[in-house]
Amino acid sequence: MPGARRGDTPAPARVVIVALAAALALAPAACAQEPAEPTAPPAIPTSAPPAARSAPATGAAPVDPAAACVDGVLRRLDVRERAAQLVMAGVPADGLTAGGRAALARGVGGVILTDAAGGEASRDQVAATVREIQQTAPIPVTIATDQEGGRVQDLAGDGFSRIPAAATQGRDVAGLRDDARGWAREMADAGVTLDLAPVADVVDPALGDDNAPVGALDRGFGTNPQRVGAAVTAFVQGMDAGGVATTLKHFPGLGRVRDNTDFGDAADEVTTVDDPGLDSFRAGIAAGAPVVMMSSAVYARIDPDDRALFSRTVVTDLLRGRLGFDGVVTTDDVGAAAALADVPVGERAVRFVQAGGDQVLTVRAADVDPMVTALAREADGDPEFSGRLEQSARRILTLKSARGLVRCSESPTGG
Repeated sequence: MPGARRGDTPAPARVVIVALAAALALAPAACAQEPAEPTAPPAIPTSAPPAARSAPATGAAPVDPAAACVDGVLRRLDVRERAAQLVMAGVPADGLTAGGRAALARGVGGVILTDAAGGEASRDQVAATVREIQQTAPIPVTIATDQEGGRVQDLAGDGFSRIPAAATQGRDVAGLRDDARGWAREMADAGVTLDLAPVADVVDPALGDDNAPVGALDRGFGTNPQRVGAAVTAFVQGMDAGGVATTLKHFPGLGRVRDNTDFGDAADEVTTVDDPGLDSFRAGIAAGAPVVMMSSAVYARIDPDDRALFSRTVVTDLLRGRLGFDGVVTTDDVGAAAALADVPVGERAVRFVQAGGDQVLTVRAADVDPMVTALAREADGDPEFSGRLEQSARRILTLKSARGLVRCSESPTGG
């Protein structure tokens, strides 16, 4: 941030979704002994018979068990449940609130742990919160947080290292991969599965600190696209090695705007579809980052009529088309962002998905119901949008599968 209809279950198999057991078996930080290895999630059944998975017919394409599992889960979600998977809501890192419980009851696909405790929630506190979240959620959720470093580090209490600002991290690209791996292990030990970092924006050197969302806060790795790309690559690879997925932000870049979209309007009059400043995002995609966060600014030379997150030209044509990204596309916070104040809450979610996006992030738990209602209503009335909704839900469930939150296998008995 700048600062399905439910089908009938076939016999003899059944599908159950389980929370990541590692989040339920965290050793207290005070223990002197080495923590036990995380227990893998229990194997759960898919809807396809074993023969179809293990011995495909001659000439038939082999079946991907992970994809079959995701498809089985998706088939059992009605349209409102699919819509809910597209929403990520804010939950305080130091404890589950009534608002957080309500959001989870509605089936949100993810939560972002916020620094309601002034960033001082300990790893044990965060682990307890995550454990309660996963026990409360009807479907396991992605656990995200803003852990960039410097002024943007939501988890900074006991058990979490103080992470330097990206401007400092970028000076030692050679050591950044190992550093990021260590930070990720601390997060993974507390049950976090997704970091809303790194910042891939390349700050215009002519702006420097006049670039409010990045330069003024030392959130960027630098002013050279190649050097920023190298740092982004190191951060992405290190985090992945430590067990946490990453998010490239804020596409197509906030390094050339003056204003912060959290507090006002912002426009980029320079960036084009073949701009060298996009190379840092290309590097992060090549490094394996599974999520890209969209900017809420307007890019006059790409699409002067729509903000980036609402622009099919930016999300689908540029990011997915030119850059070849096929992972999860998320918004920045669309709940409290001043730049979006004139757009109704539900419409924010619908317009983003229409543009090609997948995950709608809001720190305000009260936004969940209007967003899910708007998405489901649009899908009920528009078959094309319903297909887009299903596509996004599949991407989100696929990311969860990759992080061990959804896991399937054959069932030995009928269900």
